[in-house]
Amino acid sequence: MTSTHFRHLLRGAALSLLTLTLAGLESSVTAQEMIDLPRDLEIELALSALPERLQADSTIYLLDPAKGYVLHREGQNGFATFVARTSIRFYSAAWPYSYPVDQLIPMAFDSVGIEHHMRPWFAIAKMRAEGVSAKDAKTKLQRDFRDGFYKAPVKGGLSYMLAPIHRAYMAPEISEEMITVSMPHYMPYAPYVTPAQLGNDTPMNGGPFVLNHGGKDSGPHGYMMFMLPTPKADGLRARYAPLLDKLCGLHDNWCLAKEE
Repeated sequence: MTSTHFRHLLRGAALSLLTLTLAGLESSVTAQEMIDLPRDLEIELALSALPERLQADSTIYLLDPAKGYVLHREGQNGFATFVARTSIRFYSAAWPYSYPVDQLIPMAFDSVGIEHHMRPWFAIAKMRAEGVSAKDAKTKLQRDFRDGFYKAPVKGGLSYMLAPIHRAYMAPEISEEMITVSMPHYMPYAPYVTPAQLGNDTPMNGGPFVLNHGGKDSGPHGYMMFMLPTPKADGLRARYAPLLDKLCGLHDNWCLAKEE
């Protein structure tokens, strides 16, 4: 699915309050478990979040379901990458949270993001691994953000999310529905920025937009989101076509919608 298709989905979702129907999730896993992601695919998917020039010397973390994230490779270029299987983007939402079984969010951070933005992602993965209930994990995350445990960065930086596939919440501030998309993008940090400051609140209006705003502003770990230009995004999807095929073969919800 291209970013253009994603924009059309967002437009319809805004009108219907995101009443998308999930299809193909027929699994016996429980809320504490998750669909297995083979180690070689996890590494490739994590690296795909980064520009090719940064992949060889980046730090890689892999998920140990019994511990949380563990170091797989120590890099030297200041970037770290991993595949999030449990999201933090529900923390400001009112809807009840349950651990997703099939979430895939390949993401990479620079040194600023490692110090600040990556911490809550690793914290909730650790809580899940330790058997903390989704409800209690959400409560702790809300409290930690409210009490200033997770602070805004004091200097600029950015997160890369250039992977050819994501399965994530479409608009977690108002809905727990998830969607599988291909929308390579990158995100400079933008703490406490509001959509009004940009004059834009959705990607279908063009230009950057604020991500992670769950209230009056984007919060301490807010971002501005920039889509990769279509020709480059198409090139990434072509490069990672074998990876996409393998993921689709593992689970229906890891398949991208076919072009119409």
